[in-house]
Order: sequence, then structure tokens, then C-alpha cells
Amino acid sequence: MDKRFQIFVSSTFTDLKDERQAVLKAVLELDHMPAGMELFPATDASAWLLIKDVIDASDYYVLIIGGRYGSLDETGIGYTEKEYDYAIATKKPVVPLLFENPDNLPRDKTETDAATWKRLSSFREKVERRHTCVYWKNSDDLKARVIVGLTSVIKRQPMIGWVRADEVPTGATLVEVLTLRNRVAELESASIDRNSGPPAGADELAQGNERFDLSGSFVARPIGSSYPHNDDTRYRGSINPTWNQIFGAVAPVMTNEATDSVLRAALKSFIAQEMSRVYQGDKQFNGKNLREFSQVSTEIDTCIIQLRALGLIKINDKKRSVKDIGTYWTLTAYGDSLMVQLRAVHREPIVDDVQPGKIEEDSDDL
Repeated sequence: MDKRFQIFVSSTFTDLKDERQAVLKAVLELDHMPAGMELFPATDASAWLLIKDVIDASDYYVLIIGGRYGSLDETGIGYTEKEYDYAIATKKPVVPLLFENPDNLPRDKTETDAATWKRLSSFREKVERRHTCVYWKNSDDLKARVIVGLTSVIKRQPMIGWVRADEVPTGATLVEVLTLRNRVAELESASIDRNSGPPAGADELAQGNERFDLSGSFVARPIGSSYPHNDDTRYRGSINPTWNQIFGAVAPVMTNEATDSVLRAALKSFIAQEMSRVYQGDKQFNGKNLREFSQVSTEIDTCIIQLRALGLIKINDKKRSVKDIGTYWTLTAYGDSLMVQLRAVHREPIVDDVQPGKIEEDSDDL
């Protein structure tokens, strides 16, 4: 079925008209449906209820931040920030797009009031702490980055989306598809779980203490640096953990089951932590914090495929509702056994720790 997604585009309006048009065109070129509330200014409670309904009905949330904070609600928070907070609270996948250098914007596109500028800076920092952000320079650059960002997040976090009514399968077709899918899952499960060892042919694959190169990038920021962090420097680096280390790091999230996005997040977290550990001790980074780690998505894909090929993980065959089209990963019996070996705490060997005390001459008999 040809699935389309609804994309909520959130930003201030008057200062970003051209940029919003570029984003809307990008969404339409991807054959998805843009949604936004720029034509319905949120000035009262009923308008805010409408905005929430539209966000609820959307699959993804695109946030554009320029040089304006925008109008405030009755509590003093900007409506763009309020929309963002609601999207986070409802667990919408967010694509954050921040203007690279707001200090260089024309006067009519930036805040001139110090208090409002402080609100904007705090908002930007909140978004930067929570996400790996994308920075844009102009409307054309923004359009290209929206296309890349949406394509990536849709692949990582597939949502429900929308299909034409005439493309929805009939009840009989759904029953047939589900029956076949369940049968395939049962056969796959049986082939892997028949014993607690690796599948046939796995001995020809890289595994165990053999190493795999993982690359990524990060930002080195001097300690005490203040916004807009012009002294940030981005570096590329790599690590080469063993397959046992990779599997041991992510296996616990699948002891029951894990969504595809959770498994990918665990892999990214492992890569970021190891890169931070390896490079933070480098003398060239003395006095700097390493942050904003990014990973190569194709290498994440390779890790998942390899762990599956080694018979350590599998797609969970648990029956779900027709609407639930997500991918769920779980450990195989072999994977569970290896996880225990790798992660369980081994007891220290018992040694003879009885030590002699002080000795002195004694003329008395016992």
C-alpha cells in the first residue's frame, strides 16, 4: 500500500514565510501531507485545542527555529515552544531544524527585546539538549535538510500514516496475510530456537572477539562556552569494538522485546559512550566537552543484520493488532545464553586469605 504521513510544521510565521513555503514544498515532494496552524493564530483556548488535535493526528513534527520567539500565551510561553512541548509529551518523532547563526539575521527577522531574546536562547538550548539538531543557512538549504531529515526519521521510526480507502485490504485478505505472517514467524522461530547454538553457516561470519569498525562524528565544545557556541568544532572518529561488546551492550533491552527504534537507540548510545570514553582522554580535547554524537545509519543497519545472522536476535513473533505494523526484536535462546555469559557478574576465585598474626616468644606453657 502507498502510505502517506501527515507532517506538522511548527515555527513562528511572519519572519519565516519563505522558509515555511520551502518546507511545505519539501513535504509535498516526498508525497506526504503538511499541516500547520499559521493561518489560525493561537490566541485563545479553543484555538489551542484545535492545534493539539492537529498534532495528535500528525505522524511527525518538524520544528523550525529562526531568530524570533513568537507570540506568547497567557502563561508567558511562546506558542511554538508550547507546540513543541506538546509534541514531546505525546511522543511524536521530532525533526528539529535550527537557524545556524541567529545573530546574523536582519533586524526584522530577529528579536530586539532582551527578555524575549533570552526566551529564544533558552528554547534553542532545550531543543539542543534533547535532540541531535540540524542547522540551516537559508530556505534552499532548509528544504534539502528537511527532505534528508524526514526520510531518515521515517525509516527509523515508521508511524501509522494514511492510505487511500480503496487500498485498504478486505477482511478476508487481512486474515490470509496475518495467517501467512504468523506461520513464517513460527517457522523462523523454530529454526533458530531448535537448539541453543548458532545457526548453520554462522561460523563463517565475523563474531565473538572479532572487531567491527564503527564511525561517527561529535562536537568538541570548550568548557564554559556560551551561546551561540561559535568555538564548537566537529570531528570525525571511529571505534572498533568486538561483536561481543556490541551485542553485550544492547542485549538487555531485548530481554522481553524492543521496538526497532529502541534497539537502534541502544546501538547509538553504545557508540556515543565508547567514542566519548576513547576520545575524551585525548590531550587535544583537554578543557573541552564532547557532545552531539552522530552515527552512520548504514553501520547501525549492519550491526542489526549481523546479530540476526548470528542467531542472537530475531523478530518477535508475538501476535499483535492489525494496526500495529512496527518491528519488535527479541533475543533467541542462543542470544539469551550468550548475554548471560557476557553480562553476568562472575565471582572472584577463592584464595587462601588467612594471614599469620604477630609472633613473639612465650615462656609459659599453654
